[in-house]
Amino acid sequence: MPDPDSADDTAVPPDPFEAELVAYLDGELGEDDARRVEARLAADPSARARAAALKGTFDLLDYLPQPPPSPTFASRTLDRLPTASGGAGRPAVAGSASATAPLPPAADPAPVRWGRWAAGILLASAASAAAAYLAAAAARPYLFPAPDDLPISDHRAVALLPLYAPADDLDYVRELARPEFFGDDPAVDFDPSLRPPHGAEPDAPTGPGFDTLAAEFKALPPARRDAVRDLDRQLHALDPAARDHLLRVLEVYALWLDRLSDPERRAVLAATTPRGRLDEVRKVRGQQWFDGLPEAQRRRLNDLPADRRDQAVVELRQAEARRRDDWAFVRRHAPDIVANRVPWPFDDDKLRAEVEEFARAAFRTDDPKKTRLTPADFERHAAALNQAREKKGWAWHAYGRVVHEFTSPAAPPPRRYELLPEPVGEPVTRPDQLGELGKRVFEKGAGMKAVQDKVGRWPDFALAVHGYAAKAERLGPLGPARPVEFREPLRAFVTGELVPALSPADAKALAGLEGRWPEYPRKVVELARQYDLAAPGLMPPGSPKKWEALYGPRGRPGS
Repeated sequence: MPDPDSADDTAVPPDPFEAELVAYLDGELGEDDARRVEARLAADPSARARAAALKGTFDLLDYLPQPPPSPTFASRTLDRLPTASGGAGRPAVAGSASATAPLPPAADPAPVRWGRWAAGILLASAASAAAAYLAAAAARPYLFPAPDDLPISDHRAVALLPLYAPADDLDYVRELARPEFFGDDPAVDFDPSLRPPHGAEPDAPTGPGFDTLAAEFKALPPARRDAVRDLDRQLHALDPAARDHLLRVLEVYALWLDRLSDPERRAVLAATTPRGRLDEVRKVRGQQWFDGLPEAQRRRLNDLPADRRDQAVVELRQAEARRRDDWAFVRRHAPDIVANRVPWPFDDDKLRAEVEEFARAAFRTDDPKKTRLTPADFERHAAALNQAREKKGWAWHAYGRVVHEFTSPAAPPPRRYELLPEPVGEPVTRPDQLGELGKRVFEKGAGMKAVQDKVGRWPDFALAVHGYAAKAERLGPLGPARPVEFREPLRAFVTGELVPALSPADAKALAGLEGRWPEYPRKVVELARQYDLAAPGLMPPGSPKKWEALYGPRGRPGS
């Protein structure tokens, strides 16, 4: 009889690189080990093929069903929230889990009351699976009629009320969708087109459940009902991918609130402003991140002085975010990378040459002394371009990502370099170009410190001057702020392509900014992106939407 403890000589030994890949994906490797894995993925086609094979396995994790908020969420939340002072609470809703909980008077200012009514709706409304509300939102008003006195135009907002309850407005939801909050959650950050088909639609709220939601909606103060309607309209005015992305964010947010301890949930819900509430969410999630670190790493951070510890935490989180972004990018493009396919726009010789010329002109990539890029980014761009030219195929994915990151409004400084049109004459890049007043302000003292590392660089110097002078003395426009002041071909683009494409409202908004710098050229870039047009010299050649879809952060839909 064989010894069960003896090793099987025929067994295939575990592959250490496979284990490293899994650890890398989970974010468990140290900085040096992670860089070693990334280098092998970049250089070894067989390693990339194995990474692509793992892709399918890890994608399945994104589709595991999310558990619904617990049935006690409402009572646990409301029992811990402070009772509103002065006046009686709004009438209890029959059959609601919040029927006996103290609620604020309708006369209270909306920001102060937010947490209390939101907490009531979050759970009073049948905390059964917020995800279920997404499946049949459009059909629900016809399948599950609400009380006769509820306008049909409100049915969708009522059906989604458990998701809207903890959200102030669309701007707040977009903030929640940032990676530092919930944008990185697997339930949010995935490609819905890859979702395996389900055998049946999830249950939608039927008569009594929908009636409870309708009663909760009607019990809200008029101003808050209007805010919910506005949020619903704004969300559903977005393209379907962006709308569904933000609805998933709201689902994850509601579930996260449910899982908090009572003191943490109370701190979030009782915040009196959206900014204050986001600060509380950030604080709680930061503590959760710290608690999830290995014990040895937590000890090392705790042993540092406070100022060094804060900086170490920032650097550690930035490194984690970069690794997540790198791995997510490889996963997203794994089939093309393994097949060594050249991606758009580099599969077109003309467009490829235009992109390379754009980068050279925009960032001065041919001169390390005049470049706008940091030394690290200068080397990064050069390495990516050289690798793409040598290895072709998959390496152009990496180069496209570098160019997009340098120009994307979603990329935070210092990874993003704002591009603004140069004037026909010499651009303002030195204090001696600012006149006597400017020289007095910027050739010494605090003004000099504010701009000294930007001297000689456009538009960095002018933007630094503008930012400082906005608090002290205005010096007038520091760059072109009208189409007639732009160089060609940008001038022809604005007058002959962009303006004719704009809606009357957008055209009026752009015209209203003429003469204001940097507001006018910034609006040109914003509207060009919105209308999927590439402003010459200010954006990479080709469709902005294509750039974002192929090279944006994990392919998140625009919103």
